[in-house]
Amino acid sequence: MRPASLFALFLSTITTNAATPAYSIVEPTQGAVVSIGSATVIEWNTTGSSSAKVSFFLETTTNSTDLFTIASNISNSGSISWSPPSSITTGTDYIVVLQPSSSDDDSTEYKSDAFTISASNASTTYYPAEGEEVKTGETTIITWKVDSNITNVSIYLMEGSGTSDLKNITTITTDIGNSGDVACVLSSSVASGDDYKFAIVDTKDPSSVKYSDTFTVVNDSSDKASSGGPSGTTTSSSSKSTSSSGSGETETSTSTSGASRAWSLVGWMAALLVVPLLC
Repeated sequence: MRPASLFALFLSTITTNAATPAYSIVEPTQGAVVSIGSATVIEWNTTGSSSAKVSFFLETTTNSTDLFTIASNISNSGSISWSPPSSITTGTDYIVVLQPSSSDDDSTEYKSDAFTISASNASTTYYPAEGEEVKTGETTIITWKVDSNITNVSIYLMEGSGTSDLKNITTITTDIGNSGDVACVLSSSVASGDDYKFAIVDTKDPSSVKYSDTFTVVNDSSDKASSGGPSGTTTSSSSKSTSSSGSGETETSTSTSGASRAWSLVGWMAALLVVPLLC
């Protein structure tokens, strides 16, 4: 085979590999427990475009048949919120399967680790729990006790001790149905601290307020900036916001590929192949 042909084959291989998006489901994690009727986050990392479409299905480790369609042909956003319906039986061997809708090979699938789906439990500890860490830029599920007399609520992020010395930091959402859970993403403008609460307020009676336990906000970006670390860097992990077929929403983040390294390698390969031809 001529050197030029070898170079063409090499270049074609690199281009094909660079153009093929990869996916990796990071939540639910191995052994996680998801309750029926309670919102949970499905999160994935991807090198594909956010305009690509993906679908999610529920299967078990022993049965590759799609037991339930979680979401179909949605944007490749990086995360969605999903609540297992009561029609699903409890079990310890469930997995989430991601299937790229636009894949040239429809059989391409990416699977999560095995997790448990448990029965609905009205006495489940509400989230965030006392001392829980909530990271900015990542999807968090807020859960609270539902009062049947309240139809709509607004949710705010508060900072301070007790309930009389609280400062409103930001609005999470306003005038939503009193469902008992909602997905949210704290923005990078929220500083790290260990005295935050969520306030769930009756929209018709603002004096009726429920507070979450006190939790900690972790803002890695602000911590790095304050310590003189680099800022404005691009990461490969997904950041989350909201928008899905379930009860929550989602958002994406971009990830960088090894394209620059690949083209650098192409340059060296081209030099090695061209020099013999000139001799």
